[in-house]
Amino acid sequence: MGTWIVSGIIIILVIILLLLTVKIVNQPNKGVVVTLGRFDGILEPGIHIIKPFISHIITVGTAQTPVDLNQQVVITKDNAEISVKISLKYHVTDIEDFTFKNEDSVRSMIQDTRAALRGIIGNKELNEVLNGTQEINKELFKEISSVTAGYGLNVDRINIDSVNPSADIQASMNKLLQATRERDAAIASAEGKARSITLENQANNQALLETNEANNQVLVNTATAKATALRTTTDAQVYQTQQLNTALADAGQNYFVQQNIDAFRDLAKSSANTVVLPNATADSMGQLPVIGNLLTIDKAKNKTVVSND
Repeated sequence: MGTWIVSGIIIILVIILLLLTVKIVNQPNKGVVVTLGRFDGILEPGIHIIKPFISHIITVGTAQTPVDLNQQVVITKDNAEISVKISLKYHVTDIEDFTFKNEDSVRSMIQDTRAALRGIIGNKELNEVLNGTQEINKELFKEISSVTAGYGLNVDRINIDSVNPSADIQASMNKLLQATRERDAAIASAEGKARSITLENQANNQALLETNEANNQVLVNTATAKATALRTTTDAQVYQTQQLNTALADAGQNYFVQQNIDAFRDLAKSSANTVVLPNATADSMGQLPVIGNLLTIDKAKNKTVVSND
């Protein structure tokens, strides 16, 4: 019976010894070995054996860790009260410094971030803060990165999630925004009307210009047509005259004599019985036997009298 008790005690002591000696570090963590209260090394992920009773392990996470900061009330340069919400991401870069140089490196990082944010926004006016969150992110990241390097960690990213003015400021901003919208709407309406009037005037001017051009073209066409018709008529008359002159040039003396005979024949048939002709004409016609008997020359008056008696 006593042997069983002793064996049981020995087994329990061995189990306790194994538990104190064999340690497992899970990825992505690392283990900090502390022996007799002093830093004794860093353990990578896996199974490790440490000194029992005098050594222990502090587990430190090395993965990137996100942190959401509570909303913080900040006063701007123009005394506007705003509420700012920030989030950031960090990871441990120096495990020994992270564990031993600061009692709570994460808490210190958060405090420094809040203090830096107050300083940056305190030097900016409200409009600069509302419209310049990206610039504030850059300034804040630069300042915090230099400070937290001594804590054994690195800030990977800082982001301003929201910026909310106080209720009074928000109400004033809403009124200003409404007034701005109404002003912009009035300007847009006036510009639209002015544009409409301009387009209408341009259309009227274009229509008037096209009408004048059409009328001018009609006048030009009419004048051209009249000129063409006149030129055609003139050409026809010139051609007729040329043809007549050609015919007269080709006609012989007998043609004109025949014309005179025909004229006397028509005269003989009429009721008149006397006609007065110049001597030259009478002389030329008197050469014809038929007409010579009809002519009586009045030498005293230098005229020829034709009688049908």
